[in-house]
Amino acid sequence: MKIINAAAMKEADRLTIEKYGLPGVVLMEKAGERAAGFILALKPPVSRVAVVAGPGNNGGDGLVIARLLEKAGLEVSLWSTVPAGGYQGDAKINENYLLKLPFPVERIVDNSALENFKNSLCRADLVVDALLGIGADREVSGLLADIINALNSCGKPVLAVDIPSGVHADSGRVLGCAVKAQWTVTFACPKLGLFFPPGCNHAGKIFVGEIGVPEALVDSQPVELNTASRVRNALPARPFNSHKGSMGKVVIVAGSPGMTGAAILAAEAAQKSGAGLVYLAAPVSICPALEAKTLEAVIVPLPEFEPGIIDPSASDIIIDRTRTCDALAVGPGLDPGEKSTELLDRLIQVSPVPVIIDAGGLHALGRRINMLSLAKHTPIITPHPGEMAALIGVAAGDVQNSRLAAAGEHAVLWNCIVLLKGANTIIALPDGRVLINPTGGPSLSTAGSGDLLTGTVVSMLAQGLNPADAAGSAAYIHGLAGDLLPPGRGHMARDILDCYKEVFRRLEGASHRVPGNPFLTGTRPFLQNGGTI
Repeated sequence: MKIINAAAMKEADRLTIEKYGLPGVVLMEKAGERAAGFILALKPPVSRVAVVAGPGNNGGDGLVIARLLEKAGLEVSLWSTVPAGGYQGDAKINENYLLKLPFPVERIVDNSALENFKNSLCRADLVVDALLGIGADREVSGLLADIINALNSCGKPVLAVDIPSGVHADSGRVLGCAVKAQWTVTFACPKLGLFFPPGCNHAGKIFVGEIGVPEALVDSQPVELNTASRVRNALPARPFNSHKGSMGKVVIVAGSPGMTGAAILAAEAAQKSGAGLVYLAAPVSICPALEAKTLEAVIVPLPEFEPGIIDPSASDIIIDRTRTCDALAVGPGLDPGEKSTELLDRLIQVSPVPVIIDAGGLHALGRRINMLSLAKHTPIITPHPGEMAALIGVAAGDVQNSRLAAAGEHAVLWNCIVLLKGANTIIALPDGRVLINPTGGPSLSTAGSGDLLTGTVVSMLAQGLNPADAAGSAAYIHGLAGDLLPPGRGHMARDILDCYKEVFRRLEGASHRVPGNPFLTGTRPFLQNGGTI
């Protein structure tokens, strides 16, 4: 599923109309059907709905939604910010139709109607935001700001149409103020601004409604959603006659004094996510502690330059071990000093299997990041924003403000996969394509969570997934495991790991089915924040 910007969506709409001959008014009707269908399928059901329609096509969608909900038997109050007869294009067709029915339309074109509008919101069970849509690019002020503030303070759940009003469709920036929605039904393709803060915090759960835009019109767009079906299709089969040697063998180079937990968590995540055999290679002085903490991993002691620091000569032992394995991870709990940099120099260039680098490995890599281009297989790095900032020489805030660009540009530059962790993790590929992962939330904000992700990525690589699928699948699995935990505080990394079994049960079970509804066909959820797959 592609994720696109406002310009690409408008162009796809234009070509659907002009090249494929599907009238714009039909697209608007379908959009209204998808949103109305979602509302009619809510449990518990709602009976009173307030629809707020602004100018433009987003407002036209709102007019359709109001008409369809009223026809389905709901009590609907429709408020328009456009004077009677003021709509243009396809929205005007729908306005004229309502006026001829006749269908009561309340107008809120100045502050005199604001109090009655607020009272109408208080009487509703649900409010539909169809004010601004994806074309908004200026600061919201005056009456529109008052309307949005009324929506946010009325205490009723809000459904946003296409995008919450006041959220910039490309950047996710809030244009002064923005609607805080419980759900967003977006059309044809999700919009970029739904995935970047602060916009993603305004969207609630996001659903995509199919309205008839041909997929061929967006196929060239470089950004794609990482979905459950994508992960499900990538996961390898586990034949009846499989054994530990056939299900993927992993080498993890990790650990230093005080950081044995990172090594253990990475190894256990590799095992929990399906790898048949895990070799945990670590400085010899900490191996007794690792032996005491793990039963399933095979501990490989490595020579030390000094206590807790792996000697670069250990690369020969590691490379020899990888010749009978399928993937290599370097970094969880690793000392980030110069000796680790020397070790990485050789491992990256000589490793016969794909390499993933994280944590201490990233710190050791530092300004010599360009050595990634020398790898025999596409390497994967998994920085958090602070680590990414150090790699490219900017502040962490700069990375957060341009996550897509920071990951995408450097994946191409370094010829690697950049898995940039954070809310809506980004998986940027060296060919310029980007995946945005919708799973994962505050439950992942705990020490050791990143080590679990590293172990999951290397496990997916070892089980035969290509680097792009391995990174995308691991991010989805790891995030969904966090989402399955009860909301709130009190969780640790091991709690996330304990949810892996349930994640695979869901992924490998029946796919999600949308409840039957005449308007809901083609509307599908893709965010898993406590929802179902």
